[in-house]
Amino acid sequence: MKRKIINAALILVAITGVYASPKTGRSADNNFSDSLLTTTKIKVEAKKSVIKLYPNPSWNGTITVSSNTTEKLHFYIFDLDGTLIHQAVLKEKQKITVNDLKKGVYMYDAFLNDESIEYGKITVK
Repeated sequence: MKRKIINAALILVAITGVYASPKTGRSADNNFSDSLLTTTKIKVEAKKSVIKLYPNPSWNGTITVSSNTTEKLHFYIFDLDGTLIHQAVLKEKQKITVNDLKKGVYMYDAFLNDESIEYGKITVK
């Protein structure tokens, strides 16, 4: 509880730029408008994988992509220049096979409701 109160006070100082002097108890203005609050905690959540992609790396230019969700996903593969190589819509835990990828590195991106939810790298050796 004490830590929450201290964090709330620090956030208030960062937002308003006003603090109370420990010696006088009077408030003073913060002249450092670009100062950063370094005590704010950022919550990092574990991300569950929605796409299973294998084998990666691929040795023959063929990969299998499967969805782990019951919702419709849009799946895209791009080369490193940003050119769209393959696109597919995966429905309810559907599995697809992508063939004929040439040797190289590709990027993939999976979208759910027009929001990118997973991306990564595909390597073909």
